Amino acid sequence: MAYLLAVNNQPSRYFYTMVVCAVAFWIFSFTYLYDYQADILAAGQHVLSEGQTHYGKLVGALLITLFLFLLQVYVAKITRLKKRAYSLNYFPSLLLLTIITDVSSEIDLGFSFGGWIIAFPLLLIIFAGLVWVLRQMEPFEPESASNGWFSRNTWINMLTMVAMFLGVGLFSNGDEVFHYRMKIEKLLLEEKYEEALKVGKKSLATDPSLTMLRAHILAKEQQLGNRFFHYPVAGSSKTLIPDSINSRTILLPDSIIKLYARQPSVKREYQLTGMLLDKKINSFAEAIVNYYPDTIEQRHYAEALVFQLYYSGKPMSSHVDNIVETDFHDFRELEKVHLGSSASNMLRRTFGNTYWYYYKYVGK
Repeated sequence: MAYLLAVNNQPSRYFYTMVVCAVAFWIFSFTYLYDYQADILAAGQHVLSEGQTHYGKLVGALLITLFLFLLQVYVAKITRLKKRAYSLNYFPSLLLLTIITDVSSEIDLGFSFGGWIIAFPLLLIIFAGLVWVLRQMEPFEPESASNGWFSRNTWINMLTMVAMFLGVGLFSNGDEVFHYRMKIEKLLLEEKYEEALKVGKKSLATDPSLTMLRAHILAKEQQLGNRFFHYPVAGSSKTLIPDSINSRTILLPDSIIKLYARQPSVKREYQLTGMLLDKKINSFAEAIVNYYPDTIEQRHYAEALVFQLYYSGKPMSSHVDNIVETDFHDFRELEKVHLGSSASNMLRRTFGNTYWYYYKYVGK
């Protein structure tokens, strides 16, 4: 990195500022690509290559960061920005990083650069104009008394770098649900089912595609009737199976449809869960008698039967779990105490993973 050194092999006056900016850029870019955007980039590459190539998160993060850093070196030679404006040499690199990671959440429905077709050249023109103004002002800028690690120049440049980092995060793809979906699909390909179920579990954000993916994992684990409503849900019984429009996958092949079609027991659980998702409580109570004539061990099914008995007064099944019935009584008592808008929040803390909470407070 000869441009960091002056004559006689002595450090440049702005050596420390350059090193701090370079280290900050490498840490941010690599971490951002490796930890946060890897699954999004994998989805983009999968779609654009029609499934012929696969994105490696480590290699991808290293190569993209290296390329963007070398681009900055080239930009710095052209602009010759120094002093307090040196960090702006990273603007084109961070702009490209933003565009690369602004993968549309609907990329599988069609690729588009979106507003970047206009924004990219416009921002480069503005950048060029700003560089020209700063170059004119640079001779009149007083030299800093110190140019070490903690000098005024270094801190000003670091603040500029942080502002640009925030811009990358703000204008790239930050769709929470899309990130969850791509992470889960990646883990499904690796057959890490329990790890996939942990993704986004504490968040209330969801959509039909995310609900479909979780239902698929639970069905494979034979836990659909026990844990489906432990997660925020969206959609209807129709979206539990991908239809390429309302619920869909990007990285996965047609494994969900195959599981549903080839295993009658799985298809049965999907049908029962679909009735609960559609809030067809009476239809569910009628159907489950045929599927489970003896005992019902699935928690959500037992919850639904207690719920149906309470509201209709006409039990369609004799398999009412006494423990579940006691819990439902507690649910009703807590509901009476917290009326109005506070009821949903209070009940979610204790009963948010039950069918009763879903039926009464979700999708109203």
